[in-house]
Amino acid sequence: MLQALAAVALLLLAVSLLAGCTRDKSWLTSPSAKALLGVTTPALLAFDPLDEPPADVPAPEGWRLTVDLARFGELENGTPALAILLDIESEPGAVMDLWLSDDEGPIARWSGGSTEDYRGDACFQLPLVSEDGEHALPLAGTTGHRVTVAFRGEGGHVILAVTRGIASLVPETTGTPGRSEVFRDLLACP
Repeated sequence: MLQALAAVALLLLAVSLLAGCTRDKSWLTSPSAKALLGVTTPALLAFDPLDEPPADVPAPEGWRLTVDLARFGELENGTPALAILLDIESEPGAVMDLWLSDDEGPIARWSGGSTEDYRGDACFQLPLVSEDGEHALPLAGTTGHRVTVAFRGEGGHVILAVTRGIASLVPETTGTPGRSEVFRDLLACP
């Protein structure tokens, strides 16, 4: 009888501990970005790139792109991030380029993947500060932020490009991105 009570007490303790645990989903990768591009990490990641993002290029037949949302916010754990929501129709085989710029020019460039035949929304977030807080994209004091999403075909020609302003408050991040996860992984939206 005493063993049965001990087993019940242990079971209740385990259930109460598990019920109190909530899993932080901040660093989970974006399933829609993975479905669109096949990857969630870049082939190229550059900070203060020398080249400029492309000008807007209208969608050719078989493509559609609307940047429905581009805003500064936070991951579930409070880490500053850039959230992007795309409404897209894509054809297979294009590389996605994503640029974050301000009034002074490009701040960061993310490039990678190979598009699938995709129809629908793709939502992802890019962290602006590393998980350990030691590295950050320096945004404090910058203004006029915008994001450019472009898709390049074989030979590097731009198939489609859209630029959208970011109207939300700029996080006061300082430092350098270093070789960290800053702006690297396309993370899931909340």
